[in-house]
Amino acid sequence: MDGLDIRWVALLIASLSASACVGSGSLGTRDSAVVGDGGAADSDILGDGGALDSSTLGDGSMLDSGVVDAGVVDAGALDSGMLGDAGTPPPPGPDVVEPCEPGRPDSCWLALMSSGACGTSTFTEDFVTNRYNVHRFSLSVRADVAVDVSLRRTGGTWDPALVLHDASGATIYDGEHGVVSAGLTVTAIDSGRGSDVASVRILSTTDMQVTGFLTGWHVIEGGFTPRMPTDATYALSIATDCVAPGGVVCPPNLDESDIVGGYYLLPDSDPAGLYTRKARCSRGSRLLVCVLYTVAQRWAALRPGSARLAISDLNECNPRLAGDANHATHDDGTHVDIKAGCATNAGCDAAQSIDLAKLFIDTGETCGIIFNDTTVQDAVNPYFVSEYSYRTWHGGAARTFMRSVAGHTTHFHIRVKRPDGTCAPLN
Repeated sequence: MDGLDIRWVALLIASLSASACVGSGSLGTRDSAVVGDGGAADSDILGDGGALDSSTLGDGSMLDSGVVDAGVVDAGALDSGMLGDAGTPPPPGPDVVEPCEPGRPDSCWLALMSSGACGTSTFTEDFVTNRYNVHRFSLSVRADVAVDVSLRRTGGTWDPALVLHDASGATIYDGEHGVVSAGLTVTAIDSGRGSDVASVRILSTTDMQVTGFLTGWHVIEGGFTPRMPTDATYALSIATDCVAPGGVVCPPNLDESDIVGGYYLLPDSDPAGLYTRKARCSRGSRLLVCVLYTVAQRWAALRPGSARLAISDLNECNPRLAGDANHATHDDGTHVDIKAGCATNAGCDAAQSIDLAKLFIDTGETCGIIFNDTTVQDAVNPYFVSEYSYRTWHGGAARTFMRSVAGHTTHFHIRVKRPDGTCAPLN
């Protein structure tokens, strides 16, 4: 073999060695002994694709499909995670953030538990006690339904920050970076740094429970040692991108022939466990009976862990016995009193109260609710105005849906539309 043949064999061996490096996912460096002074290798060595052009491998990130012969480097050996546009590094995942003391979730005050009801709910709170520097909240996220969580500073000097954990306690959002996976995407809308709003979007392919933590950036950056200013106040908004079911469903066991004085009897719960009712004073308009059944059914689905509806007087008890209320209304089949544990106790759990009130609004058949909790009213009244245009019971031009009247701190007093579809007369 003469000197020329030996040189070609050497070049071939070196070329195959270089291609093996490429196939492993590492580009390495083009040896001038292989490529030659001109930056190219003979096409007889690398196949029909021709030469390695210096502009092709110059940035160390690309290989032209015609450069390496399929018989030398298999196309599947080029790691798309390392080469070309498909190899753009993924965004950074969230850092692990533990706002509460290990093993002590109660070291972060529980502000609310949100069910993930459709629409937007807003809650207001403060850090005036100086006992906690982090507030936490629970949030139900439905499959394939986007949820936007926004924390707005309404008082004090601090930059708002949000942190999210999944049910296992893993950080899925650290205030700036969120998880991005096939089943869950958590996207920062605004970190809150240098701003009065921190906001994030959650989209999951499965139902999931999320625990959120709200605080200030100075608290996070100080290892959760600094305190929040005592004049710090905020509004937390949870917007679930779905349309609430409307209309009403009547009880399957409603006896259409059992009518006394024009009023229908609310039957026993079917299925059992949706609500309880009194043996007496349980007659009202057909619409009232159907609204109550509809809300009881949806409430059980929305808040399975909460108290079921205890339905009291639909109509004035006659005769009135000891213990029966002497109502000023409840005389036309459109009024009812209900209780549902914390949801109907003022100051107990605003999130539950708001959810329950919104279910009555969603029927499109309710004229108003009396319940003496202004925090709940501040969320419920704008929701009604955003959904419906009909005149409420005592709302006036503002169409106020929920209002206060003495004696209504432990139950909802509800009124539905009259048979003619209106909320008048205003009694």
